[in-house]
Amino acid sequence: MIVFSVIIFLIILLVSLCIYLFCKRVIYKLNKRVLARNMALVKNCQYMKRFEELTETEIREKVIFPFFMVLGYNTYDMREFKSYLNRAAFYPDYVVKKWDNSKLAKRALAIKYIPFKDEDVDFDNKIFKDNAAGCNLDELMDKLYFKAEHYVITNGYLYLFFSNKHKKGCKRFDFCFNLKKYSKEDAAKLAYYSKQYLFLQISDVYRA
Repeated sequence: MIVFSVIIFLIILLVSLCIYLFCKRVIYKLNKRVLARNMALVKNCQYMKRFEELTETEIREKVIFPFFMVLGYNTYDMREFKSYLNRAAFYPDYVVKKWDNSKLAKRALAIKYIPFKDEDVDFDNKIFKDNAAGCNLDELMDKLYFKAEHYVITNGYLYLFFSNKHKKGCKRFDFCFNLKKYSKEDAAKLAYYSKQYLFLQISDVYRA
């Protein structure tokens, strides 16, 4: 009887895992198909055409917010897209929260605006020269207050995605999306950071 129960449990576990992986794959493919086209709305907007003239506030409201809206996040919902502006310099500007057990508890993305330049990024080796950019990655991604799955550092058109597995002294990022110039392959990688993809967890399958 015990053996039979274990077998049933393993079958249910396997089926749940397959459902989860299937759903994640479908969501990814759907996002991958439309993301490049939708992101073009931000890329070709009037604000990007005169980006160098924008103030910091305009960059946040007219470029960064629309960028994350295309990724599916509700930047107007302060519960989901929480603002921490005017807090300590080492704290992220925004934190995207996701539901867990009927409350916004988990953190998907921590987002920080820093007006760094193209030369502060080694695109070939995926290295962010944080000292030149006037920030400290170790401080920003300290585990004491950085609890999100990914950290995003942006100057408005370059979006550097870092993993929460950051090790002290490491300057390497996982992925860079250039809003001014991107390919279909870049958009396909960006689809992994969409709300629909990041918010679906295997625990959702078990609760269902």
